[in-house]
Amino acid sequence: MHPNVLVFVLYACFHWKCVQSCDIKENAEVYVNGDIMIGSVIPIHEGVSNLLNRTNPDDYICAGLHIRNIVKFYAMLYTIEEINNSSLLPGIKLGYALYDSCSDVTKAIQSTIKLIPELNSLNMPPDCITKLNPSIKVIIGEINSESSIAISRILSLHSIPQISPASSAPNLSDKLRFPSFLRTVPSDVHQTQAVAKLIKKFGWNWVGIIASDDDYGHSAVDYLNTFFQHEGICLAFTKTIPTYVDHPLLQKEINGILDELQQCSANVVVIFAKGLSVIKIFKESIRRNITKIWIACDIWSTFKVVPHNVDISKVGTVLGLNFQADDIPGFTDYLQNLQPPKDDEKNLVFEKYKQFRFGCTNEFRKYLECRNSNGSSCIPPNSVKYKSPLTCRTDNIILANDDYLTQNIDWSTTFSTALAVKSIAYALKSILCKNGKCVKDLKFSPQELVKEILNVQFSYHGRNFSFDKYGDAMNGYSILNWHTQNNVTEFKIVGYYDILNSSFTMNESLLLWNTKDNKIPDSKCSTPCPPGYSKKHAFISCCYACVPCPEDYYSPYPDMDRCSECGPTQWSTNGSSKCEDRKREYFQWGNPFAITLMAFASLGLLFIIAMACLFTMHIKTPAVKIAGGNYTFLTIMALLFSLASIVFFIGQPSDIICKIRQPLYGISFTLCISCILIKALQINLSPEALNRFIYQPVVIIAGLVSIQICICILWLILKTPSYEETSTVPQLMLLQCDEGSYVFFGVMLGYIGLIALTCFILAYCGRKLQGKYNEANGITFSMLIYMLVWIIFIPIYMNTSGMYLPSVQVVAILASVYGVTFCHLLAACYIIFCKNNKRENYLKRLFLFTKVSEPMSSILPSNIDQTTTNSDAIVDGAYDYIEQKQCVVSNNISVRRRRKSM
Repeated sequence: MHPNVLVFVLYACFHWKCVQSCDIKENAEVYVNGDIMIGSVIPIHEGVSNLLNRTNPDDYICAGLHIRNIVKFYAMLYTIEEINNSSLLPGIKLGYALYDSCSDVTKAIQSTIKLIPELNSLNMPPDCITKLNPSIKVIIGEINSESSIAISRILSLHSIPQISPASSAPNLSDKLRFPSFLRTVPSDVHQTQAVAKLIKKFGWNWVGIIASDDDYGHSAVDYLNTFFQHEGICLAFTKTIPTYVDHPLLQKEINGILDELQQCSANVVVIFAKGLSVIKIFKESIRRNITKIWIACDIWSTFKVVPHNVDISKVGTVLGLNFQADDIPGFTDYLQNLQPPKDDEKNLVFEKYKQFRFGCTNEFRKYLECRNSNGSSCIPPNSVKYKSPLTCRTDNIILANDDYLTQNIDWSTTFSTALAVKSIAYALKSILCKNGKCVKDLKFSPQELVKEILNVQFSYHGRNFSFDKYGDAMNGYSILNWHTQNNVTEFKIVGYYDILNSSFTMNESLLLWNTKDNKIPDSKCSTPCPPGYSKKHAFISCCYACVPCPEDYYSPYPDMDRCSECGPTQWSTNGSSKCEDRKREYFQWGNPFAITLMAFASLGLLFIIAMACLFTMHIKTPAVKIAGGNYTFLTIMALLFSLASIVFFIGQPSDIICKIRQPLYGISFTLCISCILIKALQINLSPEALNRFIYQPVVIIAGLVSIQICICILWLILKTPSYEETSTVPQLMLLQCDEGSYVFFGVMLGYIGLIALTCFILAYCGRKLQGKYNEANGITFSMLIYMLVWIIFIPIYMNTSGMYLPSVQVVAILASVYGVTFCHLLAACYIIFCKNNKRENYLKRLFLFTKVSEPMSSILPSNIDQTTTNSDAIVDGAYDYIEQKQCVVSNNISVRRRRKSM
């Protein structure tokens, strides 16, 4: 049946009976008259023994005094008397009436209806129902959330304020459903959040929940699930047990839960249930030798009956949460000196407690007789453990007192009970008192009182108090650890939880764990993954397998969800917990092969510089002129720049180096081959052609070099070479130049090759011009060497990788430079060194070259005097003549070839 329907059915059932008996004092457990009456519904007894056997609505047999709730009742009485004796409400006396709910919802509903007989409105006009002004202005209670929910549904019909000192169910914060309900403790939303954060704080993620099968337990489970998901905590199981301790199925449910708990790897169990149910769970756990970490809610975290009935050292570790509170000054002395009620007062609670604690029963007399006669062999009955040493030894139990009640003070709810009374007093002061004077005007409406209570703000024994907009208190929680020594259990406060900041303040050195070394036990579905591994989750997020991090990934901490990738300059092996820096590899200057190549480059550089100096010194000699004249120096300069480009292929590359090196070599060697092409053209062209516009050396060289420059510029713009770091081997970082586009690279080299091939063909065609000094042979061999080197270069370059890739091109450059130097320029050096002092012999060799036997006078130009001593002029004139003859011979050879072909 739906709870709302149940409440109103019970309301209707009790209604008629209550109409017949509307005397509040007659049915109350405690009654003290006053100007303004405060009602209270509190479970003075632990239960109803005949719940299933009642024959009429009033036939409740309540059993077992609830000592902690009796302490709460006296906290209410003490605070009311304190207010009456103070100047807070001058001229106004607060009275009170207490009804016992016997820890049962239906009994709580009946007590509420009897406490406020005006609710029985069947004989009232309809328009009077909403204008109800009951004699009981406010209700303090209930303790249990389920009962508070039930009676609040009735009280909310008329907006009669209800303040609970202990009910913490979250749904009671709903002002639409419970508009007149307030409480001096926080909502369980905060408690369940604190439980989740506490579990997270200790590194647990695999827990179970046991909750009572009522609104309180269900809402706690719902909120725990929400906060567990947020904190990454997984549930091994969720079980509910009957709310009532005497429920016939309770033990069966507990046995089933513990059967599962024995097979479960979860070491943490959260219990949101009544303390008497916890006793049964613990007893069964001890019988099965099950030790766990038990997390207690506020209901039983300071319930001393549990350790009195169970050996806590055998159940494991108990952590708990309870409402933050302070001591109430003078209250301990008040409990130790309880006075009987006055003649006009009624206090059955006082009488029942005195009889419970000091009453001399037949059972206790028999136990005393047995102990006196048989000593320690007598087995004491259950009732004996609650008896005072003064039992059966005092004549007047009404005047007997001891410290038993003080031993059962739960300051959290005792303090919150006093806060409830204080809240009512300050609200009444706001309504009734002006300028320090109060009037006994009792016509204020319940709605007005609810509003004033909701807005109260006051300080009580150094602690500021107010309600939030939901009617909840915002005081935090104390974290408790049960310390058991010598069979005595102490609820040790080890920390606090701040609701506003959602944070803990904890002294972990005070924690006692049920382990040999007092280390925090584990409660995880899976063992933590070590560094170097990551979690591979199963169907439950907290359950996973540990897998090693792959290559180039790492996990520096244990139990990581995923491995992190190493940086681009780092590497790691499988299952690594850290990354190592990659060794930076490139064609270094200190490499032996690089040193060898630079030695050859330096030697070539020195040799070419020496040749340049030599040619400068003999610039007017025929040897220099035959080698190319002024263009020889341009060739030497191009060779020097080609050798200089080698520097950019060795050492650590950079972006600018990668952009410079290929264009520098390509343009410089293009210039070199272009100068050689001019000489090849000079050998093969006729004198007529040489004198016409076809033979324009400067234009040809500039045009050929400009084309190469355009190729390089397009390369740099469209697909520019760049510096890159690659790792083909895990532990190495290769620093190299990415050429950007091998198409442009190939076009650059191919263009040089095309010019070289043209030179080769022209020189080869002039190879028949035999003699001791024939330039065609040198050009032919130098171009042949160049083309062979770069043809071989292509497959080697394409199949080479790593740091030695630049060295392949360096070798090709050196071979090309040396080929041009030795095959083209070295012959002129030989003539200068070996033949320069024998000019007449030299001229004769020139005559042999032209194959003529003409005298010297016919060779020299007519404008030169044969008797002159200017040897340079004679040689220059002879050189010009020889060139003309050489061209004639070359043309004759060409004509003969054509004739033969015809």
